[in-house]
This record gives sequence, structure tokens and C-alpha cells, in this order.
Amino acid sequence: MNHTRGTRWVVVLGTALVFVVGLTTVAMAQTPYHLPFLRTGVGARAAGMGNAYVAVASDATAGFFNPAGLTHIQKWGFASMLSADMGLDRQFNYLALAGSFKWGSIGASWVNAGIKNLDDLTDPNAPKSYMDNYFLLSYGNTAAKFRWGASLVIANNKVADKTGLGGDLGFQWCFSDEATFGLAAQSLGLKVGENRTPYNIRLGLAVMPTALEGFTFPVEIQKTQDVSGIKFRLGGEYKIKFENSDIGAAIRGGVDDGALTLGAGVSFKQFMLDYAYVPEKVRFLGESHRFSLTGNF
Repeated sequence: MNHTRGTRWVVVLGTALVFVVGLTTVAMAQTPYHLPFLRTGVGARAAGMGNAYVAVASDATAGFFNPAGLTHIQKWGFASMLSADMGLDRQFNYLALAGSFKWGSIGASWVNAGIKNLDDLTDPNAPKSYMDNYFLLSYGNTAAKFRWGASLVIANNKVADKTGLGGDLGFQWCFSDEATFGLAAQSLGLKVGENRTPYNIRLGLAVMPTALEGFTFPVEIQKTQDVSGIKFRLGGEYKIKFENSDIGAAIRGGVDDGALTLGAGVSFKQFMLDYAYVPEKVRFLGESHRFSLTGNF
């Protein structure tokens, strides 16, 4: 696919994305803080790079960040995340499976988030926990250097005791061996009970300079409907594979909307175990830790 044709695809699909978002804006009065975990990220690798991941996503976590990235998977891939030491007994966990076929790539993701160990002394029959479940069924396809994808979103909110449907759209354009452009719109049309979730737009660029082998530098901006300001994210990763060995390692750092994140990982063959240190934006919540196991098979 030549550059002119590739650019035309980006313009056409980008315009369609803006049109869909515009219709959503007219049709909905949003609740800006509904299901906040949908506007962060999943996976310790992404967290270690400040969640600047919309242009980087190329494993099973792409089902959450940008379904277009599922097309990078050769056969099958999986991803998982466990969060630890989150303040106020909060939980945030993740699991995904994805595969690629001749007719495209598919993925299934599950996010579990909420608060456990609630004690209501005034009502002994009150729930002891509020755990939300968020499912994504994703599809991606590719044409030369251009990749696109979409997800069906199923959100179950325990507080509202309701289930709602929505959608995600994502695009990646690998316009050179050293750079990838990413664009995703998340939570389009998502309503759970009486609460409408604000859509989320992520726009990013990932640079992998050949002169600095093993390095990846992503940058991203995020705009959430009815939330003032734009979130800015940037990160860096250095990967190394030891000679004559199946063992590798990675170190990472990033800034997620002003919060410094750090991460590291070790790999063996096609599997990687990652860790990320994530300070909370709200100070009294302290900090948390992410652990992930990902792989391809």
C-alpha cells in the first residue's frame, strides 16, 4: 500500500471516528466519573511506561487499549494483571486471550475492579463488596501498514446492579519501521443503568529508533468527555536479550498525567513477567503495584 493510499485511509477512518464521537456527544449527557478504571490502563508493561500504550499495544492487552494492535499477534497470546497494595481495599485485576487467523485477529478481555471488605454498621444486609466486571470482545484486521479494530464492550456495574453495552474503535498506522501512530476511542455509547460513561479518546506515537536498538519511546494524549483538560503521558522502555540464551530483561519508566511510574520485566522464551510501581493521582490513596504475566504460543 503506497503512502498516498495509506494517508487516505487514515483521513477517512479518522473522520468516521470523529463523526461517531460527535453523535455520541449529542445523544448523551455523561457522568464524568463513572467506571473510572476504564480511563487508566491494564498490564504492568503499559503501567511502567506511564500507560502511554495506544500506539505500542501489540499483545493481548490491545483488546483494552487499541483493538487494532491485536493484529500483531502471530498465533495465540494471553495477558494477565494482579494489583497489590491498593488503598481502601480496592481491587483491579485483568485477564485476556487473543488469537490471529487468516480472516483477522480476535480477543476476549475481562477487567475486575471495585472495593472489598466493606462494613456497613447501619445495615447488616448491605453488600460487603462492590466489584464491577468489564468484558471486551474484540476484532482486528490489517491492510499493509494500516491496522484497525473494534470491540464490543459489556459492563456490569454492581452499584447500579445493571449491565450495559458500548463499543471501542482503534487504529494503528505503522508508517515506518521506526514509528507507529495510534488512535483509539473507548466506551462509545456505554450506559449502565442511569449512568452514562464518558467516552475516552487516546492519540499516541511510539518511536523505536534503529540507532538505539531495544528502545521504545511512546507519547500519548488523552481526552475524556466532560472532564476538563487533557492527560499527557510519555514513557520509555529498554529491552535486552542475552546472547546465546532465551532469557531477556526490560526496564521502564514513564509519566502518567504527572505521576512518575517505574517498571521492569524478565522474559524466558515467549513468556514475560512484568512489574510496575504506580503512584496514585490522589495522594491519600498512596501507591500500588502491578504484576503481569504475558505470553505467546
